[in-house]
Amino acid sequence: MCGILFELSQADNSSTSSVSVSDSLVKDVRRRGPDSMETVELVVGSLRLKFTSSVLSLRGAAVVPQPLFSKPGGAEVRDQSPEYVLCWNGEAWRFDGKEFGPDENDTQLIFDQLSSCNGKVQDVLQRIEGPFAFVFYDGPSKRVWFGRDWLGRRSLLWQKRDDGTGNVAICSIADPRSISQWEEIEADGFYYIDLQTETSSPQIQRIAFVSNSDPDITDSLSMRLPIPRLCKHIPPENPAALSPESPPVARLYGLLYDSLRLRVQNVPLHSIPHVPGHEGKLRPSKIGILFSGGVDCTMLARIVHDILPAEEPIELLNVAFENRRVLDAAIAEAKKAKKVKKASTQVMNGTELETNGVDGINATALTNNVYDICPDRQTGRKSWKELQSVCPTRDWRFKEINVPYEEVVEHKPAVVALLHPHDTEMDLSIGLAFYFASRPLETDSPRILLSGLGADELFGGYARHGTAFNRAGYPGLIDELELDLTRLGKRNLGRDDRIIANWGREARFPFLDERLLQEVISWPVTDKCGFGAIQPEEGNTLDNEKRVLRLLAWKLGMKGVAGEKKRAIQFGARTAKMEATRGGKVKGTQKISVAPE
Repeated sequence: MCGILFELSQADNSSTSSVSVSDSLVKDVRRRGPDSMETVELVVGSLRLKFTSSVLSLRGAAVVPQPLFSKPGGAEVRDQSPEYVLCWNGEAWRFDGKEFGPDENDTQLIFDQLSSCNGKVQDVLQRIEGPFAFVFYDGPSKRVWFGRDWLGRRSLLWQKRDDGTGNVAICSIADPRSISQWEEIEADGFYYIDLQTETSSPQIQRIAFVSNSDPDITDSLSMRLPIPRLCKHIPPENPAALSPESPPVARLYGLLYDSLRLRVQNVPLHSIPHVPGHEGKLRPSKIGILFSGGVDCTMLARIVHDILPAEEPIELLNVAFENRRVLDAAIAEAKKAKKVKKASTQVMNGTELETNGVDGINATALTNNVYDICPDRQTGRKSWKELQSVCPTRDWRFKEINVPYEEVVEHKPAVVALLHPHDTEMDLSIGLAFYFASRPLETDSPRILLSGLGADELFGGYARHGTAFNRAGYPGLIDELELDLTRLGKRNLGRDDRIIANWGREARFPFLDERLLQEVISWPVTDKCGFGAIQPEEGNTLDNEKRVLRLLAWKLGMKGVAGEKKRAIQFGARTAKMEATRGGKVKGTQKISVAPE
């Protein structure tokens, strides 16, 4: 994980022509990569190019500072501009189908390949498996290449000045001083700025991504997507239901195991902060999981257990918020039940009440234990206990992250800035949850965080998937799944990367591994979810949503987890509508309010 900042401006150094990014932006770029931060500058004709990279080192035997660069006569030649420069924010799990060795650094290999490709940059990028965003200067062709991987798993934004100067800034995040001027770079191809012509406004070109299965595309400059089109086979009426022994269940285990193996093994020791005395039971965790207790994240935890040595602890990060709107509503419900007098008396005496009819929670819990009544806290604890039961040799560290309302108000401006260009109430609700869940609790918190993002889109986990099936059968369900997959990068991934990387931590998404995606999207819809299938008369009564994943959980002994209902993070952690006044209606699609209501 790294922070990227590239600035293209006129070389005369006048204040009117400078891109002039703020000191705040530079500091935010540094936050993404606390291990190293350096800058490389060069002049090409009338243009000044400035490359800055910070590094969060999670690969190889040692920290590799960025930007990487080389000079025509070698690094020892002074007073000569770099011939190639690379700012790389990514994880290349495989290159040309080959995995990296434990001590190999992917940034160095990608740089070597780009520096020797004779201008065919897209051919090198085509051979990478893994998430990335990058800026690369190719000196011989006088081009600056940049972009995000085909799915958009890493963030990259740009600011294009419209004042006639042609100045451009490209960064992992937006400048908080001029936030409205920044746009997200679409994950629709790779871009390059042509510096060959002497002009004050260099041209920006795009090499588009095209479907791997589209026979009509013959343009050699197009980039083939690494996955086929979504399988649109319409199943027969009332197909047989999946069972724990169905082939897709076993195959899903293998795909997830392979994806997780790449993402949790060979974490270098230099990336783990060492705290004296933290050995044995106090040894730091290398891996953390964003943990709501749902089937997606718990299955990641369960399979990681099969991969890591038994002595490696795993952190389960569970976040809960003090949502006063929810608390006020619960108290109001208690009043309607005419238990106010009894509640007031017993709360003052410090004793617990009988069930007050609000979700089975007593009034003392409502007022004093607001975090304990968060759905994700309750589900998280249950799933944690089941993991301890099924995998008793593992040190499962359940981390309860409690966020008071005052902290939400304090940090809201920072979260809003990181979200940009996303700006809805739903983005804020999700962003708050990830922001505080990924904030390090201790000096030795794990830098690698696993996320279950992608499972709902792949296996039909949202309520709207059931609605689509009920409305239009399998064709409607398949169309809804295709829509979700195509907009993952635009709706989720860049936003989540900006939020989590702000703390110098890296999110990894095992469900979005290329090889897993290649295979799963080619499955018929009945191999993924259970809508329309004939269910057995007895025994398995699991939900239709993400049925193949639920059956895998069942098969691996996690029967309680297999039955957990889907719950969006903003509702499970109680970040939804935190600032809505009682009785007010705030929709997720509404723009974020500037100040608390």
